[in-house]
Parts: sequence; C-alpha cells; structure tokens
Amino acid sequence: MKKQTLKLFTISLIGFVIIISVLLYFFSERFTRSWLPIDNGFGETVTLSPDDKSIVFPFYQSGDGALYKANVDGSNVNQLTYPRQEESHVHPRYSSKGDKILFLSQEKGENTLTRSLYIMNNDGSELIRLSQEDELITDAIFSQDDQSIYYLAAKRYQEGNEMEEGPTNIDLYSISITGDKKERLTHDESLKKRSLSLTEDGSKLGFVEWSKDEEKGLHSSFIVMDTETMEREYVNPDFNTNIIYSGKLSPTGDLIAFSAASENPREKSQFIYEMYTMSTSGKEVQPITSFRTLITEPVFFRDKERVLFIQDQSWLRGKPNYKLWAVDINGEKIKSITLQMPQFSGTIL
Repeated sequence: MKKQTLKLFTISLIGFVIIISVLLYFFSERFTRSWLPIDNGFGETVTLSPDDKSIVFPFYQSGDGALYKANVDGSNVNQLTYPRQEESHVHPRYSSKGDKILFLSQEKGENTLTRSLYIMNNDGSELIRLSQEDELITDAIFSQDDQSIYYLAAKRYQEGNEMEEGPTNIDLYSISITGDKKERLTHDESLKKRSLSLTEDGSKLGFVEWSKDEEKGLHSSFIVMDTETMEREYVNPDFNTNIIYSGKLSPTGDLIAFSAASENPREKSQFIYEMYTMSTSGKEVQPITSFRTLITEPVFFRDKERVLFIQDQSWLRGKPNYKLWAVDINGEKIKSITLQMPQFSGTIL
C-alpha cells in the first residue's frame, strides 16, 4: 500500500514539474518576445560609421544595456556609455560626419516605460539630453547636415500579441541638436512606425509604417518621404507578404533592404522573417538570406554594395539570441561577425 502511494505521489510530482516547466517556457517566450529588452547579450540594433570602419551597438548584462564601439570586424571593443540600474541605452545612430552619436535611454519604472533622446561625441563624452522626461521615443536619426534630428515618438504603450505589443500611436518629429525648434511632422498616430533611414543627400526619409484594419488585418508598408514636401510614397514588395518588419533606404536612395514575413515551411502557423532587397517601386525583389529565423535590422555600408544585419538565432525557440552578420546586396560573401567583448564592464549605480 505504501509503495503504491509512493508511486502515485512520484507520478503526480513528475506531472506537476512538467506542467510548471511548460508554463514557464511559454511565459518566458511571451515575455522575452515583447518590446522590453533582453536579459543578456547583443541587442537588435547597430549603427555603422560613415567611413564604414566602426560600429556602435547595445550589449545587455542582467537586463540593462550599455553602448559599445568596435571595429567593423568585431575587434577592439570599448564601452561608451555607463547606464544606471534599470536603464538601457539603445538605438545608437552615427551623425553623417561621424563625430556624434545619438541614442535612446530606456528607463523602467513601476508600471511605466520612457525613452529619452541623447547625443554625445563619438568617444562617449559630452552627453546631452534633448527630450522631455515623459516621452516614449522609439527611434531617431540625424538630419543630413547634423543640425537636427528626426525621431519617432509614441503616445502610449499597449499590451497585445507579439507584433502588436509595444509603443503605439506613433508620429514623426524633428528637433534641433540644441534641444529647441521641436516640430511635429506627421499627425496620423499610426499603430507603429520604425526603422528610420535617410539618403546621403538628405532628400528622402525612409521608415516602416504599421496599420490594422478589418480587410487586411495587421499589415505594414515601407514609406519613402520627401523631406521638403513631406509627401509620402508607400512601397510594398511584389510578392505575397503583409508584414515588413524593418527596412532601410540605401545611401543613394535607389534600393531598399528590408525584413519581411513569410510562412515557415516547417510549420505553416508560424512566420519567419528573411532579408530582401527591392527597388523603390517595389519591383526587382531579391532574397538575401535563408536562415528561417528573424532578421531584425539591415544597415547599408556607404562605399560598398554590402549590408550589416542582425539575426535572432533563437527565433521561435526561446529567448532572443542576436548575432551580427555582413553580406553583399546580391546575397554573396556572407560573413558572421564575432564581437570580442570585454569579460565584464559593469554599470554606474
């Protein structure tokens, strides 16, 4: 009798452990796939210097991300910023001259989340805050003359499924590098806007805009905006996809590199996000990657027909695990970039 009771208890305990493990898995997957930052490792954005020689990127330790600078091959890594606890420095962008870097400081409070806009010298010195304390800025980029900044700001943060969760009611703004002359450039409060890019001559601004309606459901387009007239052209690739995850204009403005959704051939209910290129008319679409994972952001080189991009190696299989790559725009000469990170950098408390 005692043996039978012990056996039943053991079976019940094993079943309980299995159930808890499954619940923890899905909770972890759901939480880490939200807009909030990852726990440890490379972030999902990178910026390339105008001379194509160095990169700046966020790297997380215990949930807080600092900015690091490295050679484009991943060597000579140095820490640029030292965030406080519960703060992360994300979305770095070089100025067109390469002497300045802007970034967003993300602060996690109790039931609040803010992102503030900062600029600094390219060595991390002379840090200046430009935005107000209560703003939720999602992306930013220098203007062509480096005298102003285009940025995206959200009205609120919403809960939802994987693609809808995060900052929403987003519009485009500009502000001078001295923090004044703020101007609102769009008034549509779209569901999402992301992935700002600018042509080398400053005439065209690119970004991805997300919408949701009864006919198409959740869908997105790449927007090419004239910086003088503010007129917008909606660009969609001529293949079957409703979601462009991210995208960037080439420096010359004649090509778009973008990440777009397609069905996972191994699991039809899931989506993967490969990288493609297309003309600004949405024609001549060319696939660049075939990882069957998630490509988060492409970044064009200035003097080469080549792009950097970030891949989530653990897409649909657990916590994000981002890796940096480089590839020619025709899909050839693909190369992984290993970042030679310091053993430990620490943070300022």
